[in-house]
Amino acid sequence: MDTTLFWTREIIKRPRGVTFFLIASFNNLEIFYKIKTKLQKEFSKIYLESKPMPKWTVEPSEKLKSKVGEGTKILAFKRRIHRDELPEIKRKCVYIRNKYLLQDPSIRLIPGYLSSHNVVIASVNDDFHRIYLFQGVYAEIVYKFERLQLQFIDTAPEFFAMQDVMYFFSTLRDYHISKELELYK
Repeated sequence: MDTTLFWTREIIKRPRGVTFFLIASFNNLEIFYKIKTKLQKEFSKIYLESKPMPKWTVEPSEKLKSKVGEGTKILAFKRRIHRDELPEIKRKCVYIRNKYLLQDPSIRLIPGYLSSHNVVIASVNDDFHRIYLFQGVYAEIVYKFERLQLQFIDTAPEFFAMQDVMYFFSTLRDYHISKELELYK
């Protein structure tokens, strides 16, 4: 019997581009608009901006050392990214945040991406459920898509369990899938 039919070779290939988004938490609306303009120059145009979202929730380890903004928005960018760009994007977000920190100490910029399978955010903090990428940046899965539904991962920040946030990411995934169908016909 010929067994060559049962063996397949592994092929390493770069996955398709994913939808890049950023969560911005802030107190000063004027500073948010300045940062939004800077982000568009740095990354690309924003094609989807959320309505004001529930307040960002910080991790218990950060509560004593950081201030939380009252405003939170999610920005989805037109340019698709490759997943391996996430550490460099996070480094740029840290630089932008640090530039405006004196004007709004509550500012936070949390970049991430949405694929057809999951939603991932970047962090500079290590934790048991995060995977180290490189350049001091960790990745955390906050949602997975299973049986056509968005599933919250219980180790993710509480922010992602809120109904408005889940609705936004469900809508963003629908857009992502429709764009993927257009691009890869």
